[in-house]
Amino acid sequence: MMAEGGGPESGGAADSDSEPVAAQMPTPSIENQKQTIGSLLKTTLKKGDEWYLIDSRWFKQWKKYVGFDSWDMYNVGERSLYPGPIDNSGLFSDQETQSLKEHLIDELDYVLVPTEAWNKLVSWYSCLEGQRPIVRKVVEHGMFVKHCKVEVYLLELNLCENDNMENVITRYFSKADTIDTIEKEMRRLFEIPSEKETRLWNKYMSNTYEQLNKPDSTVQDAGLFQGQVLVIERKNEDGTWPRQPSHPKSSATPSRNFTTSPKLSSNSSASASPTVTNGDSSGGPGYALNNSTSSSNRQEICSHIFLLFSSLACN
Repeated sequence: MMAEGGGPESGGAADSDSEPVAAQMPTPSIENQKQTIGSLLKTTLKKGDEWYLIDSRWFKQWKKYVGFDSWDMYNVGERSLYPGPIDNSGLFSDQETQSLKEHLIDELDYVLVPTEAWNKLVSWYSCLEGQRPIVRKVVEHGMFVKHCKVEVYLLELNLCENDNMENVITRYFSKADTIDTIEKEMRRLFEIPSEKETRLWNKYMSNTYEQLNKPDSTVQDAGLFQGQVLVIERKNEDGTWPRQPSHPKSSATPSRNFTTSPKLSSNSSASASPTVTNGDSSGGPGYALNNSTSSSNRQEICSHIFLLFSSLACN
């Protein structure tokens, strides 16, 4: 077992017939343990910090052993209360993969301790052999009013290569992880040489792709969601990319001209100039009479309109 910031820790179970043995460092007095951990548990959550999960059953046993609470002061230091190596097996749905059970509840199923507290407990008691530490990051929640929270359940992402999308590898990431962190993990998983240039794509259900080109952006900022498929693309030897980027849409789309020729009268030769376009028009706004219309025709049109209004007035 590798403790954060330390070397391998012994992980054997404690022998009930022997005195408790310190894992690596000399174990401080019980009172000193209680004061040290008690103080560290008051650490304020800060974005990006790492905290560790510990099974509540083990932690409650440790609290009894050191007399952490006032009602446990009578049996402090008793051999029968010694908690032994830290054991998180009660939090796992699968002991082999060590994936967390669903719907675990803070304080009821597990407790959260800051990195320094975890390191001290491991140095005093060790961890059960073969168990990996359950480390989680502090992330910000809330759109307008921000508050920090330890992200217990990570985001599941499906990772694959552009030239072999059938080979999908599932990995879990924090919302605070960056796109650069994911790309480095994908390069490691798919054994991509360090000198090979790569790009990362977000694949949607509709077979559309969006390039993730901001390496410092976090998973949360990028809007990645549970089960999202990410594709890594290697640059070709000739300098081209297998997946050519989509050409950005021009702000000026190709013009489409619509021509209309309304009749003003059966005897009229008036026509309308084409002014309905998707871009700039060389003509003026609205419909305009053709300049070839003769003066006599204009007079005839006006007289028709006058007669029409006169008949309407008489009625």
